[in-house]
Amino acid sequence: MSNQMKKIVPTYDTKIALAVANNVYVKHGYVRTTEATFGERQSNKQRVTEALAKANPKYTKKDMAMAEEIIDHYQGLLLFKLGDKQSDFQESVLSCIAQDTVQYKMLGVLASLPHTYKCTIEREKRQEHEKKMAKESSFVGEAKKRNIFDIVVEMVKPLPHKGLNIITFLDSNKNIIKYFTPNDPAVDGIVIGANLQISGYVKDHQINKYNNGKETIANKIRVLRIGDK
Repeated sequence: MSNQMKKIVPTYDTKIALAVANNVYVKHGYVRTTEATFGERQSNKQRVTEALAKANPKYTKKDMAMAEEIIDHYQGLLLFKLGDKQSDFQESVLSCIAQDTVQYKMLGVLASLPHTYKCTIEREKRQEHEKKMAKESSFVGEAKKRNIFDIVVEMVKPLPHKGLNIITFLDSNKNIIKYFTPNDPAVDGIVIGANLQISGYVKDHQINKYNNGKETIANKIRVLRIGDK
C-alpha cells in the first residue's frame, strides 16, 4: 500500500507578512520582479520571501502599525465596493487582505502593497489639494494672444507613456495656468516652488472635467525672469 506525501504549501500570517513587507520597503524602496537582477538587485517579493523563511522575521512596531493601517484601508474598500467590478490587481489585493493567512503565490501582491498604499494616499491628498485650488481659480489672460504672468510653479508631473510633462503654475491670485511640454522643464528653471515671470500664448480657457476648476491653457512658454526680481 503506497503512502503518498502530502505537498506542503508555504503559508504565512498575513499581518506579519505585510509588516515584513513594510520593513523591506522602508529599507530598500520598491523593486518589481521584472526589474530585479539576480545577485544584484532583488525584488521586494524575493526579499519578503527570504525574510519570512527565517524563524523570527524582522519588523518593527511601526511596520506592524502600518500593516494594520493598510489592511483596514483595503478592507474598507472591500465593503465599500462590494459587488463593483474590480481590476485583476484590485481583486488580488482585496482577496489577499481578506484572509488571515497568505500563500506564497500571493506574496508578490502583498510585497507591493506598501508602495501601492503610499501612492494611493499621495494621490488622494493631491486630488484634495487640486479640488481646493479649483474652487479658487478663474480664467486669466487674453485668449489667442501672448500674455505675461508672474507665477509660482505648483506641480511638474511627468507622463512617460505620452512623452509629456504637465506643468501647473499659479499666479498671485491662485489662478491655474497649465502648460504641456515634451522637454525637461528644469532646463528653463521650471521646478516646483520656483517664482518666475513667464510669457505664454494663451491657447484656451477650459473647465477641468474632474474638479470643475477654471484653467488657462498656455503654450510657447518663455521664462523672462527667475526669482521675484
